[in-house]
Amino acid sequence: MTNNNIAGARFGYIEGYYGRLFDWPARHEVLAMMASLGMNSYIYAPKDDTVHRFRWRQPYDADWRCGFADFAAAAARQNIDVMAGIAPGLDFNFADLETRHAGDFTCLIKKAEQLCADGASHIVLLMDDIAADFDDRAGPFKSEGTAHAELANQLMRAVDRPVIIVPRIYADSLVDSSDPHSLSYLQDLTTALSPASLIVYCGNDIVAQQIGGDASGHIADSRLVIWDNFYANDYCPRRLFIGPWRRPPGASNILLNPTGMVETDKLLLQVMQIGDDVDKWRAFLEPHLPPAFFTLAYYFDAPFGFAPKFAPPPAEMALDAVDQLLWQWKSPLQREWYPVLMGLKQDLLIADRQMPDERIVKTQTAPLSGALVQPNGD
Repeated sequence: MTNNNIAGARFGYIEGYYGRLFDWPARHEVLAMMASLGMNSYIYAPKDDTVHRFRWRQPYDADWRCGFADFAAAAARQNIDVMAGIAPGLDFNFADLETRHAGDFTCLIKKAEQLCADGASHIVLLMDDIAADFDDRAGPFKSEGTAHAELANQLMRAVDRPVIIVPRIYADSLVDSSDPHSLSYLQDLTTALSPASLIVYCGNDIVAQQIGGDASGHIADSRLVIWDNFYANDYCPRRLFIGPWRRPPGASNILLNPTGMVETDKLLLQVMQIGDDVDKWRAFLEPHLPPAFFTLAYYFDAPFGFAPKFAPPPAEMALDAVDQLLWQWKSPLQREWYPVLMGLKQDLLIADRQMPDERIVKTQTAPLSGALVQPNGD
């Protein structure tokens, strides 16, 4: 029988972003970096793997399973747990939990068993980023939180493997005071959920300024894993965050959900080790990045809501630096960052009123160019 004890600090990587999918060689590169840093956890949960989320009932094909099994075996050799996600929350029918082995629940068990057979050490049940439409699929349940907990509990018993849950409310900012299910969700979830299951949470917001459990204190520290979106940019793909990591030194039970660009993410895993010390951050990055990058550090520092650690440079200095990064710096990182660098150059030119209207119309989307370029040319 599998040991369902999942105690111990978790530190590592979440492949959990929208819009990008690693291939297997890229995942192995991330594993190697994690191993060199002593990290122990990789959550596989990319939103754009359709068989993970939108078609979660569909089994993975033989080629994918071969790649996953090889990946999980490589991770195990490096003392890294691969935690495989399934995201049935979009349309799971909770009426099927009454009979335990019918319809959607049977599909979920088979999917989890397949992932476990191929090397997953844990199953991650993702109920995040779904509509508040629980009443349409509630079955016998009056409480959404209780239903999600019971789904995790029954799945853990069925597959005899630890189950970690990402709840529908995974940050304080998602609590909707007008929705009764929302107000009671975390209390009902934590009351009904097996003590053997950990709960993934961001903190006060999805990109959290204060990481930790929920503000109401329902999620105990002993069962909390932080999903950290500090460096994520799937919600703002024209931006990139490389600044000092604004987290407490030595933070544990924290996993990073970054960009889905392999060279960038390997760098960010190392930046995590430094914390928010600017001098140490710069000393680490100097061998990896040209001096021009540090001129532009203000633009790459941190997401909205965080106090900046750098001052914006004068426009001409910034434009000169971005040109150096675009045309004189050649590296795998530069190729990943090219769209962001080009976008930054265009933004700087527009902000300094150096971009002609015709160029704005050529380079910007129709809604933005229409707002920037007035019919009279003013």
